[in-house]
Amino acid sequence: MITINNKTKQKTKQTRPSQMGLRLQNILFTVLFMGVIGMLAWLGKTYHGTYDVSLRQQNSLHASTQKLLMRLKKPLKFIAYVPDDATVHTGLKKIIAKYKKIKKDTELEFINPELNPKRAKADGIQYSGQLKISLGERSETVNSADEQTFVNVLQRLSRDKPKLALFLEGHGERNVFSEKSSGLSQLVGVLEKQGFLFQPHNLIRTQSIPDSTSFIVIATPQKDYLPDEVKIIQDYLKTGGNLLWLHDPGSINGLDALEQQLGLVIHEGTIVDANQALQKMLGIKHPAVVAVIDYGESELTKDLSAHVLFPFPTAIERDEEAKNSPWQYHAILSTLPTSWLESGEIEGNVKYDDGADKAGPLDIGMVLTQAGATPKAPQQRVLVLGDGDFLANNFIGQGSNLELAKNMFNWLGSDDALLSIKGVKAPDTELKMPGWALFGSGIFFLVLLPAGLILIGTLRWLKRRKK
Repeated sequence: MITINNKTKQKTKQTRPSQMGLRLQNILFTVLFMGVIGMLAWLGKTYHGTYDVSLRQQNSLHASTQKLLMRLKKPLKFIAYVPDDATVHTGLKKIIAKYKKIKKDTELEFINPELNPKRAKADGIQYSGQLKISLGERSETVNSADEQTFVNVLQRLSRDKPKLALFLEGHGERNVFSEKSSGLSQLVGVLEKQGFLFQPHNLIRTQSIPDSTSFIVIATPQKDYLPDEVKIIQDYLKTGGNLLWLHDPGSINGLDALEQQLGLVIHEGTIVDANQALQKMLGIKHPAVVAVIDYGESELTKDLSAHVLFPFPTAIERDEEAKNSPWQYHAILSTLPTSWLESGEIEGNVKYDDGADKAGPLDIGMVLTQAGATPKAPQQRVLVLGDGDFLANNFIGQGSNLELAKNMFNWLGSDDALLSIKGVKAPDTELKMPGWALFGSGIFFLVLLPAGLILIGTLRWLKRRKK
């Protein structure tokens, strides 16, 4: 016979409510936990976010590429003519996802050219693996999917039409296509990929400037222009044309009337800089090779990433006597206070002459703008620089010279949306080592390693010879 005393009954009565409470708590916890899991699943499906924590953001688009994408107004579409390969499709989706993250109206379409040859032929596809990039109504076909290729294509497609830059010739100007150190072929090669067309133009032969010209370039002439040639240039400016005038120290070569029309004073002397510490830091070996780090507030220079190097420049100033000039003036590219305009020869130990030289800081460039010739015409733009060497093949790769050059040409072509779009460089392409490490590596690979191999070979040869 089982008997239950009063204490046991009392304990049982007290435990049952506690058990019910625990069960309710467990049920409530389970419901809430499942609700949180469901909410997280919904948030994960609805909202997506990625974060690039790699060194120098190697898994994201370059900052200038992102800037370009944000400035594009028309929808962007990539059509990949590739086989039905899951690996290829996944790789391309991963690449295009970077562009879609910045520009939401970006699409990617896959087409197998073997299964749809008519579509491939209509799009100008020559072989499998090509991509067609469309921006609005304009399109272009490419053979690779690297970022720099896409950037060049998007810059070309974003232009209403190719920009024609006429380089005047016949007076010893720089050869726009020359591969010599003084030529401009490297700059031309970069800008042609971005939608510019370059053409030499002889005013004596043509006596006119074509209407299709975006702007003309006077690139450091060495001989005098004829008065009738100067008049053609002046008439071109009067009708709203744009101009890039590059002038090296020395004679103005018959362009005095153009200088007066623009209301400028272009000096004949050469700017030199006595800042030896800066020259040592930048590896400059001549005082007339001037580094400019003070750009002034201008669209052409506001996003430059480094200094600009000007070899043997001269100074540009506004003519204060031209008070009724219609132009708006803005000086750019100022030298440091340690510079001056040397009026004498650049030989030996050049020193500042208080009576003959002009003290710095000095302006190497002058931007001139005015309203278009008609209400619908774009703003008229002129850029005058006291140097042409900084665009040459042997200097275009120095500092921010190429960045400035691209900004100049885009600005003169009225493509403000493309200003400060820099080239995309592959990461980790340079191996930087301290001097002692470089010296040690050179000794090991050039001396010790070859000597060791020769010694081992000699010892083995002697050993075999004894046998």
